Amino acid sequence: MRRNLELRRIFACLTMSFWASALLAAATPTQLELDHSADSNDSWLMTNKSYDGQRYVALEQINTRNASRIKEICTFDSGVLAPAQSSPLLYEGRIYFTAAQTTLAMDARTCKELWRHDWQLKGKMLSAVNRGVAMKEGRLVRGTPDGYLIALSMADGKLLWERQITSYEESHYLSMPAMIVDDTVVYGTAGADWGGQGWVGGFSLQDGTERWRYDALPKANTRAAATWGMPEALAHGGGSFWTPVAVDRAKNIVFIPVGNPAPDFYGEVRPGADLGTNSALALDVKTGKLLWSKQFVAHDTHDWDLSQTGPLLRAKVKGKLRNVMMVSGKDGRVRAVDRDSSATLYDIAISKQENGDQAATAQPTHVCPGLLGGQEWSSSAYDPKRGLLFSPMVNWCGMVRHDAAAPVHQVGVHFYGGKIEQDPIDQARGILAAVDVASGKLRWKVEAPAPMLANVTATSGGVVFAGDLKGTLYAVDADKGVVLLRYALAASAGGGILTYEIDNKQYVAAMSGSVSAFFGGGKESVKLTLLALP
Repeated sequence: MRRNLELRRIFACLTMSFWASALLAAATPTQLELDHSADSNDSWLMTNKSYDGQRYVALEQINTRNASRIKEICTFDSGVLAPAQSSPLLYEGRIYFTAAQTTLAMDARTCKELWRHDWQLKGKMLSAVNRGVAMKEGRLVRGTPDGYLIALSMADGKLLWERQITSYEESHYLSMPAMIVDDTVVYGTAGADWGGQGWVGGFSLQDGTERWRYDALPKANTRAAATWGMPEALAHGGGSFWTPVAVDRAKNIVFIPVGNPAPDFYGEVRPGADLGTNSALALDVKTGKLLWSKQFVAHDTHDWDLSQTGPLLRAKVKGKLRNVMMVSGKDGRVRAVDRDSSATLYDIAISKQENGDQAATAQPTHVCPGLLGGQEWSSSAYDPKRGLLFSPMVNWCGMVRHDAAAPVHQVGVHFYGGKIEQDPIDQARGILAAVDVASGKLRWKVEAPAPMLANVTATSGGVVFAGDLKGTLYAVDADKGVVLLRYALAASAGGGILTYEIDNKQYVAAMSGSVSAFFGGGKESVKLTLLALP
């Protein structure tokens, strides 16, 4: 009798396990859908549309002949006063986005709120900025300002799991959009400006368990550590992860940008190249093994984070068909990099360059780009039909200097060791630049009266969508660089701009709000506006 009961229990457990696995396998979006995200016009499954980060959509209903006629359908106001830097995702008619520790779901046709989840802080935070979620198999995964990685139900926003991976006390917060590949969530820490020692990890999609970790800064007593001059400099040496990553799905390699060293402006306490910072990493997605690392800004004293390791593309450059990665950052430059060999194929300046080779000293020096110049968190787009990269940049300079004495690290205090006094904001300009990927030559530039901070999206209809700090949504002719539309959004544009088709209607979705305290702009709540042809 007892044996029969035990067998029944075992059978019941196996049956429940089978059905749980079956339900999980049936949950959407699936890995197959993620792998083909670039080909879908009715979804937007990751921050930059697809693993290669090209932000290109094969839609032509809105084109160069009629883009000037698109009108607002509705605007959703989240009511959350937070930096509006999130890039929304879209699946089965629902848009998902974040505003500080709030996560929201909205109807992609009507702007109707479907649910919201408010994360209750369990610890202190350094910054409330959040740049979005990742999705797979019924889960939304995101970081929180107080150091937790969490998963929410796509259906109703309920918390599925939480795992603390860092904290305020470690001079960290979590702001980057996650990336999910198979059952691994790729996520890293931000906080270099507070002296956090950055790292990126791979976590289980099922419960957030850490599987691997890669430290941005070199280990002590290595050749790379010697480039910091003094061993103690590594303890609070920075190296943030705060912007999107890209994935070579065929090889399961994730390409990750690493930010600035710390202290930001006082370079004498870290003499040398400061290897590990302002670098592009190529890591094995499953194991976190380093395949290669390349630094693009050595001994940075201007806070010139490397911010973009994408789009990934295949193109003929310098007479050879190559696997290419476009690399850019706050130094205002665009580079084409052979992602198999890590060789730089070309390097061109987009935003204004002045005194970039001069390290910060006690005497103020006018530098371009300044702290808030170049390419920020804003992602580029690539049009494979035209072979053009569309890069959003900021022309904004400033006076940089370091303090009279070396800074002492304190938890919760900016670890700057100096500052950049930005030029008056009315002198700041935005740039949308089109670069011919094969030749590395600039095809055209559009100048905006305010910093270009929104993610860019390109379409087969020949229209490129972008946005600026004054709250203008731009539709630009991809071939000519002619502005087809300037549309006034509810507030500053500093997050994602998407385009998609539902029920044979092409929509444009644009995030707006107060972008950042650094960029001014008042206290605006995070909003999402839908537009379409009348």
